[in-house]
Amino acid sequence: MNGAEQESGRLAALHEYRLFDTPPQEELRAVVRIAAAVAGVPTATLNLIDEHRQVMLTTVGFTGRDCDRDDSMCAIRLGTGQPVNLPDASLDPAYRNNPWVTGELGLIRFYANAPLITPHGHILGTLCVFDTEPHELSAEQAARLEDLAAVIVAFFERRRQTRVTAEFAAITEARKEWAEALLDGIDVAVVAIDTEFQATLYNRAARLSHDPDVDLGAAPVGIAERYQLFEPDGHTLIPDDEVPLMVALAGNGPVTAKEMILRRPKTGPATVRANARALYDAAGAITGAVVALQDVTAEATRKRLIEEARSRLAAANAELLRSNADLTNFAAAVSHDLVSPLAAVGGYLELLADEAGLSVEPATREVERMQNLIESLLSAAAADGAHGGQIPAEAADR
Repeated sequence: MNGAEQESGRLAALHEYRLFDTPPQEELRAVVRIAAAVAGVPTATLNLIDEHRQVMLTTVGFTGRDCDRDDSMCAIRLGTGQPVNLPDASLDPAYRNNPWVTGELGLIRFYANAPLITPHGHILGTLCVFDTEPHELSAEQAARLEDLAAVIVAFFERRRQTRVTAEFAAITEARKEWAEALLDGIDVAVVAIDTEFQATLYNRAARLSHDPDVDLGAAPVGIAERYQLFEPDGHTLIPDDEVPLMVALAGNGPVTAKEMILRRPKTGPATVRANARALYDAAGAITGAVVALQDVTAEATRKRLIEEARSRLAAANAELLRSNADLTNFAAAVSHDLVSPLAAVGGYLELLADEAGLSVEPATREVERMQNLIESLLSAAAADGAHGGQIPAEAADR
């Protein structure tokens, strides 16, 4: 990681702690006071270094003030991540011309700090102790100063975790409220239970589908009777171990599109389609189960009406086939009974024409026309008998 990336990460971590948003708590002030006492000096400060400035978050022994980052003593060796211990800063080339040493901002001689390093290695600033007189800081004192810096970072981390937890809880609660509002807005009954058979979710559609006084915390016995769940025949109660929610909770699911009859307290029986599945934790253990009951009464009614229409259509077609057969037989019988007399009439007309010399042509034409009509009747009856005159089954779906 190059210097620019390291600085970018450091600044992001600093702002993530939101240390500038609220005044320091008394715990921080106490730690800074202890730091001054450990070093044996009258003054100490907790400094944070951002993009352009040094911010004194809390101070002991003097009135703190912010300054430009370029004027900060703490920023000079900030990138090393190492503590600083200078008995006399005016003798160190890196510090002697700093305005906090020259008198422009202060007259610091003794100066020591311990960097504030996060668990991810980002340096937020320093815990700094100093005096206007030269001073010696022992190795033991320097080590305790580093311990106090770690305590401060732990305090920052605890406050950040508390804030993140609160924000997460708020987001979770908002999502929960949104989910509950969404589930209450749909017409599908949704019920969830835990492994103790206690209801953890029971939306509006579910409440409307069952007796409002139903015992949601009762033992898993007599479930179908309690919730009025029946087999598709509408009379047979579903066994407890076959109730979709129980099947899923036992790990025998998921249950998909199981049709049942649900007798609702206000609106009467409904055909519902149940889909149920188990709920699992991160380790894969079952923690509960959820079921969704979709009202498909209209669909079931349409299906039943179609089946009834098809049954009636089949009966009508059978009757039509019988009627057509009767008509064909009747036409054949009638035509036979008509054709024979007409043939005799034709013969008598020819005999009259030959013996008496009479003109019988008009009568002969009428006999021929009658014969043609009979043949047409026979042809029509045969055609109807061939295709049966049935109504197509697709008509029942319309």
